[in-house]
Amino acid sequence: MKNEVDFKDLEEKDYPVKKLEIIMMIVSSLLITFIYQFNIEGYFFEGIMPFIIVLINYLVLFKDKKKNKKAYFLLIPIFLIMISDLIIGIDSNNKLINVFVLPLLIVMFMFLLINKNYKLEGDFFTWIIKVFPEGLFSNLKFIKAKKDKKDEGSDRTYSILLGLGAGISVGSIMIYLLSKADDYFSAFIDKVIENITNIDASSFFIFVGSFILIFSIFINFLKHQNDKMNDIKLSSIDKTVVTIFLGIINFIFTLFLISEISRLTNNFLALPVRYTYSSYAREGFFQLLFVTLMNYGIITFLLYKTELVKKEKIVRIMLLTLILFSSLLVFNSYYRMGLYINHYGFTVLRLQVILFLLMELIFFILMTLRIFNRFRNKNSFVYFVIMLSFYILNLYICNDFFISYFGL
Repeated sequence: MKNEVDFKDLEEKDYPVKKLEIIMMIVSSLLITFIYQFNIEGYFFEGIMPFIIVLINYLVLFKDKKKNKKAYFLLIPIFLIMISDLIIGIDSNNKLINVFVLPLLIVMFMFLLINKNYKLEGDFFTWIIKVFPEGLFSNLKFIKAKKDKKDEGSDRTYSILLGLGAGISVGSIMIYLLSKADDYFSAFIDKVIENITNIDASSFFIFVGSFILIFSIFINFLKHQNDKMNDIKLSSIDKTVVTIFLGIINFIFTLFLISEISRLTNNFLALPVRYTYSSYAREGFFQLLFVTLMNYGIITFLLYKTELVKKEKIVRIMLLTLILFSSLLVFNSYYRMGLYINHYGFTVLRLQVILFLLMELIFFILMTLRIFNRFRNKNSFVYFVIMLSFYILNLYICNDFFISYFGL
């Protein structure tokens, strides 16, 4: 786009926020307010519709910007998440998680769309910090709109009054005729009038809060439209420290593996601990899950935030050993969950656990390939696609409808 402006170097009076842009944000805020004012029930309207309104708002506001068309592919998962409850009926936990996932995806989409320097790599999960809550109230200093050149010096009062008069007159006649023709529409209009005449203080605060948020995010996108992504900074850690650390972790896992083999065979450790398979399946399952997450964090940090894996053979060997133990822990968790499901059947949470363990296993395989230099390019993008795919799969199959329909 010609004459692009770097907002970081502008003074308050120079920010080119146009009247039409402010009107768009006011309309969006009013629509969000009306959803709650009219008590339109349902997760789609209360939880998802505000995101749709904001997304459409920004697509219109940035319609003249240069576009990275590849960013539009991100609209596919956004759309699938938005309609998931309408299609399949998702559970309450997923509904809550969606409210956090959607803002992240929409922010990523907008950054990728209007900033050619942004890519799905590095610290892309932190992009949302750049638009919220940064400048939530300080951005209001740019609320004064700059007039469009074509509008300067022109008096459109007569045209506005004429348009309002004609529209209201004809519109009133249409509403009257349609109300007489359809009782349901008549009841709907009565409800609209009733709600308009009974607007309470909460609606005012919803409107003001929505406008402040939408306006601030708009300004923040403008501020960061020409930003470049920061390079990943590698941490410098002593090889001896890492070697000792990994040695202790791997030793603990060796002890745990010996314990599991003894428990599942003939108890060659001769420990006086009795258990049943049902108690074994339930015992410490989520603690084991948390341990695999800790391992994932350790491996990711050493693999992507240091150069030790590349330079030190002993670190590579010990990290591969930790990946092996982590994978065995995943299989152990699968075995426990399998026993539990055979006895008690499937639930939404158990299906989610199965998917999560599978995703973890795929990540550990990719990390192993990375250590052997078989997986070098677009790591963040691949991890992101896998994570997002599993999340959407979770929405569509981890629900009561899927379990009952397939007799699980």
